[in-house]
Amino acid sequence: MAQQDSTVSTLGAALNAQKAYGAHPKAKKDDKVDAAAQDFEAVFLTQMMERMFSGLSKEGPLGEGAGGGAYRSMLADQYGKSIAASGGIGLADQVRRELIALQQGENS
Repeated sequence: MAQQDSTVSTLGAALNAQKAYGAHPKAKKDDKVDAAAQDFEAVFLTQMMERMFSGLSKEGPLGEGAGGGAYRSMLADQYGKSIAASGGIGLADQVRRELIALQQGENS
């Protein structure tokens, strides 16, 4: 939860900087849509990674027990975010198109 608060405050600071330097309002809206689409893809990929890790043995560098489970969860989260940030699997593009279509439908 703290990580989400940090991400939200970082995005807010970036948007305020865009406003201060006269960025185009449409660009600001597109950035929010892109960020939301990428975040959605990261969550989806994280869920996939957690399912993948559930079938692995508990031996290895992360060990077993509550600590190992917590670290596996964090590792899956970072893998999901990294994959989404580097282009992902194409889910973010589809989500972005749908979000834009929904916004255009509301504006009509």
